[in-house]
Amino acid sequence: MALNFKKVNDVNMEGIKKIYNDSFPLEEMVPFNKLVAISNGTDHLFYGLFDDSTLVGMSYLIIKEDMLYVLYLAISNSYQNKGYGKMAINELLKKYSSYRISLNIEEVNPKSFNYNQRVKRKNFYKYFGFVSQDYLISNDEGVTFETMVINGDVIPQEIRGIFDELKTIK
Repeated sequence: MALNFKKVNDVNMEGIKKIYNDSFPLEEMVPFNKLVAISNGTDHLFYGLFDDSTLVGMSYLIIKEDMLYVLYLAISNSYQNKGYGKMAINELLKKYSSYRISLNIEEVNPKSFNYNQRVKRKNFYKYFGFVSQDYLISNDEGVTFETMVINGDVIPQEIRGIFDELKTIK
């Protein structure tokens, strides 16, 4: 079992789109066609995650100088709890070891309807050494996120800059 990151293309696009739509709430999503349009293989990286020829997940990564921002990482519902998420994170940690690797998770708030899922997600990233930046940031739809990072720190302005950039791209 080995995980390969393959660029989104006409052959795998519909499968990746399904995983994307199944994995994220609408208020956290950048339109899929926009992600495809701005992915460029250099600083906006849109991948399907494959085990041999089987699509098991997707990721969207953004490189900003010495930071890798994980905008989206999802494993298909059919393949969750089989080790693919761990393999994906380990691959990112290996490939981008010289980068600060950051991501946002939904705020871990006991009042949230999916509180236990949020705790589990945060603990998943903590397992790999990601640490909370101890600030919250909200998107334009009012979703509040906690930033986690490994290999350094990330200030709120860096995350806000990515949010603003995504908003302005047509």
